[in-house]
Amino acid sequence: MTAESGVIDQSTLPKVSIYISTCNRVDRLKRAVQSVLNQDYPNIEVLVCDDASVDGTADYMAELCAKDERVHYLRNEKNMGACATRNLGIFSASGKFIAGLDDDDEFTPDRISFLVKNWDDRYSFLCCNFKEVYSDGSHNIYYKQDEPLVADYRALLFDNIASNQIFTLTKNLQDIGGFDTRVRRLQDWDTWLRLAFSHGPFKRFPEYKYLMHHDHAKNEQRVSKSYPLSSALHDLLQRNQNIYVGDDAKFMKFIVASSDKSASLSESLYWTVKKIAPKYIVKYLLNKMNLNLGLIKS
Repeated sequence: MTAESGVIDQSTLPKVSIYISTCNRVDRLKRAVQSVLNQDYPNIEVLVCDDASVDGTADYMAELCAKDERVHYLRNEKNMGACATRNLGIFSASGKFIAGLDDDDEFTPDRISFLVKNWDDRYSFLCCNFKEVYSDGSHNIYYKQDEPLVADYRALLFDNIASNQIFTLTKNLQDIGGFDTRVRRLQDWDTWLRLAFSHGPFKRFPEYKYLMHHDHAKNEQRVSKSYPLSSALHDLLQRNQNIYVGDDAKFMKFIVASSDKSASLSESLYWTVKKIAPKYIVKYLLNKMNLNLGLIKS
């Protein structure tokens, strides 16, 4: 801020790169991009990474880039998948810091300024709470916390507690190779785990600074037909054998077995006692009940 004018000098603020991956969702993309352009933090660049869209995304982006020099358009000529598309932005970023945004979600207007203000080199990355917004108009603040949470990579071994988007030094994300293009599901979890393992603890704030939009009602049950969760968990373990060692590897193998309903009674009892978590034996019994009901019906 200059003393004479009271205007913030952008050159004194670190640049933040925001990457948005998209594929054939131009109407949703417009909302996401606008939420970034509406940030109260001025020194940003927006990297829209297009995975070979054919729905008018290119025309929209050409018009937007002509209007706003902060916006850059990167495009795959053929479909490469979400991870490769995100990496387009990560390895093209010129900012000191970097953050991601899904093309169907939004930033709150102060997300970037909040995270820049709270940056601390002791942490590998920062993340925030988020608000889930459903198609029926209902909403929910995801994490029930009142104080900031500080944790290391071990807190990410069996659950992604870092949300779907984080804020970090661009070099940190580049150092680990960005997103692993082999990953078919749980891409965010895999990346944050590797980032925390390589660069140290992370911090999660209780304030929500992100809106996650869902195309279903809050009480609507959804059945995913994508890559099976048990397969994704197995892949996560296999890719990161340097991180999952000893009992952690054994427990993850049990989680995989529990997910595909192949866990034994003895395994379920063992981990129920070891983790003091009755949910594992309860899940085993429920799985058996469902299986028996299926046999009776057939």
